[in-house]
Amino acid sequence: MQNKIGTFQAQRLKSQYSKDLSSGYFETVIARSKQVIKENDAESPADIALFTLGETYIHHDFAGRDYQLSRHYFNKLIKNFPDSPLSSEAKTFVLLLEGLDAKEKGLVTLGEMYESVILAHNTGKDRDFQKAVKNNQLILDRAGSKPPRDGALYNLGLIYANIEYPAKDFKKSQHYFNQLIEEFPESYLAGEARIWLGLLRVLEKMQQIDIEIEQQKKNFTR
Repeated sequence: MQNKIGTFQAQRLKSQYSKDLSSGYFETVIARSKQVIKENDAESPADIALFTLGETYIHHDFAGRDYQLSRHYFNKLIKNFPDSPLSSEAKTFVLLLEGLDAKEKGLVTLGEMYESVILAHNTGKDRDFQKAVKNNQLILDRAGSKPPRDGALYNLGLIYANIEYPAKDFKKSQHYFNQLIEEFPESYLAGEARIWLGLLRVLEKMQQIDIEIEQQKKNFTR
């Protein structure tokens, strides 16, 4: 697909969408995104609009939250814009949403869900997580209080949420996402971090429910 807008313009548009979502202007974001898609659904910024709709319908503060509709928009982005830089993250969201849906229906256990859900970008069996952590920590040390510090915080949040990382730690993941939001509230990545925090809270809640169920089973068999 031919890009209709440049990278800088795309980042500005994405940043504005994230800011509006953070302010709770959900209906405005939905209407604006649908208008963009209506005007031209084959070129950027339609990919940004589709991604934003996916984010909106998964946002934990949105009363009209709809995981199925969110997945629909993410899948449409992946299908229509396979080369978009947003496609990779959309696939991650789809995996997570499919895992949550299967877990809620009792089709998989929490452990099986974790095995199928990858909470980070570009991960594979040969990925060197420790090296990735070191590289991003180095960026944090050198960047001071300016970008690309926001990107490094975001990457660390994703890495520590990845089930394939032996040192995975949801608390650390949440710490980095929260730090990103606090230090770079205007960064478009802050909006992404808020979405991941909401999803991680859902995962933690499910994990706690499973623990309580197992404990009840043990108490019952005594």
